[in-house]
Amino acid sequence: MTVLNPANRNRFPEIEIDVGAAYECVMSLCAVCDARDDSDYDMGNEQLVRMRANLSLELRTAIERIAGHWQDCKIWCYLAGIVYDCEAPADVPTLLAYIEAMDALELRLYMLGYYDRSMRKLVSPETILQAAEGDSAAQKRFLKLGQPGDASWQRSTRQLLSLDAETMKSTVLEVLRRWYDEVFCEQEPLVLSILQRDAEAKRALKRTLAPERFIEVATNGFEYIPEPFTRSVVLVPCFAMRPYVCSTDHHNVVIFCYPVADESLVEDNSAPPQRLVRLYKALADERRLRMLKKLAENGYSLQEMADELGVAKTTLHHHFVVLRSAGLVRVRTSDHRYRLREETLSDVSGLLEAYLKRGLA
Repeated sequence: MTVLNPANRNRFPEIEIDVGAAYECVMSLCAVCDARDDSDYDMGNEQLVRMRANLSLELRTAIERIAGHWQDCKIWCYLAGIVYDCEAPADVPTLLAYIEAMDALELRLYMLGYYDRSMRKLVSPETILQAAEGDSAAQKRFLKLGQPGDASWQRSTRQLLSLDAETMKSTVLEVLRRWYDEVFCEQEPLVLSILQRDAEAKRALKRTLAPERFIEVATNGFEYIPEPFTRSVVLVPCFAMRPYVCSTDHHNVVIFCYPVADESLVEDNSAPPQRLVRLYKALADERRLRMLKKLAENGYSLQEMADELGVAKTTLHHHFVVLRSAGLVRVRTSDHRYRLREETLSDVSGLLEAYLKRGLA
């Protein structure tokens, strides 16, 4: 286990930018597993649902054997920490070889969120370890204390705990192999070029901004407050999960799989830029305008805004995702409070004007 150094607690963590096909392979699997009616993935929820329907029976069965159902994608996000440990290039064959060499219990700990700080704040590491080792009493405590109100997490965790470590390992490998062969390998060349282009742009941007500001810009609105003992923050460009950000902990490293910037995509020169489309889509909704009005006065948590507007948290979370992806709000990772990004407001008319005048003499 990594030994944390308290001497680093007053220093902003080192920022790394990592890119690799293995990250994207895992994140694309997350997106397909998470496809729901209320999801707002850039590639289109309908396309994700079609992709899921076209999977082989063997792959669908293997995924369900791990999670028990489809809608808990967090267990696949945990694999990002394993990708981080792989030697370059972080491609899928390297990831598969790395997992094959892993101890089955160690992989089981990853899938149960053992290295996730938010989980360890709810459940002691000792309880998670004992649950992973098969202690039935510890498993009951884990399920009771982990996320008792999250039915999706409860189902997937019960399913994971029902498998022995070796069966779970072989099934994870089967899922990744089949996902790569059936879906991802065809997309890999095009997507990897987008990821590499975005990573280069972020490395150039990193040299011009303070660390806190750089993370907010790169993630399009995540205001990161370092926790004590965090050694480094790793930013990984991701295409499939756009506009969502998937964050996970890996020992004393925080990994943000962030959506690649619109500028990293190859666009039709006659089409409106994606950033402009996002802004006007976000603003073309009365409820989101009311949310922005309130955020102009004060910061809000998801629950506070839900109480203020009298709507469900799940509905409100959808609206916050749209606003954040448009660059209109920021969310602080330490307490999940949302605030207005006032600097974006001045860009709206300028972006529209620039598009309308594009190509005119």
